Amino acid sequence: MKENVSPTSAAWTNARKPGLLLAGLAAAGFAAMSVHVGMLAAGAPFPLPQPPLWARWLNEAFIAGGLLIFLRLANPSLGHRGFIFRTLIACLVMAAIQETLRVAIMSGVVTGGWAYSAIGLIKPLIRVVIVALACTLAVRWVRGPFGLLGAALAVAAVSAAARKLLAYVIDPFLGQFAWLSRPDLYAFPYPFHVTFAAYLSFAEAVAGAFLLTLLVWSHLPQSRLLRLLAAGFLVALIKGVVGNTLLYSSFTGSSVVEGVLSWSQFLLEFFTLGCLVALAWDAFGGERELSPTARPTRAGSNGENMANREGP
Repeated sequence: MKENVSPTSAAWTNARKPGLLLAGLAAAGFAAMSVHVGMLAAGAPFPLPQPPLWARWLNEAFIAGGLLIFLRLANPSLGHRGFIFRTLIACLVMAAIQETLRVAIMSGVVTGGWAYSAIGLIKPLIRVVIVALACTLAVRWVRGPFGLLGAALAVAAVSAAARKLLAYVIDPFLGQFAWLSRPDLYAFPYPFHVTFAAYLSFAEAVAGAFLLTLLVWSHLPQSRLLRLLAAGFLVALIKGVVGNTLLYSSFTGSSVVEGVLSWSQFLLEFFTLGCLVALAWDAFGGERELSPTARPTRAGSNGENMANREGP
């Protein structure tokens, strides 16, 4: 009987060098996080945008577009799975790349208000589920650039409406727990234990980028360089930093240049993450080559065709 093995566990089991792959993923996370930390230390301001509604909507469309592209590319790997499973994968990829849990963890580390940080997960998790569900429904209509554009804008409209509804319904509930919030205990440059927690919790984003990569890798362009660049762009797109940089820079800081500089630290961070995770998978992952004795044969001993035959 054929076992129902998840794509992640199967890929990890068949990785050529799983130990080196794990080390490569850790190095990718460290390098990507260091881009952000280094630029912040060099004086790049932290972005505090005040974008108009239309910019928020288009930014949601960028994120939805990235998730739709992922689902489209991953269809050969996920298409035979049920709708709920595909939605769950989309949720995991989006939530992890957007550092949903990490934001709450670091808020708890910096403020000490762990309870309030945990309660704050309600809104982003619901939003992730809504966007992932809408994208899983809409991806069937993505057949080309115009289909992708229309689906992304439609999902963005759903997301924007859901965001307003959540604010109306959930904000009063969350307001009852405002007394649990705490002011920041630390400011940049952070002490060692905060920096260590920041690097360690970045494993969430690494895991999201890894899941994305192993599901779409074989369906990216054949050129290795283009594959790495495509993976990096897709991770940055789903994170939201592509839209942030293009749309929010004019509404961040005192000038567009300052806005671009602010957002570029995150754009470069997640583009680097996607590229390096893909590089680690290319170098140490993939499937092991079968030995000649382990290769499937065209027929069994009784002359019947094997289920995994190579040709017609």
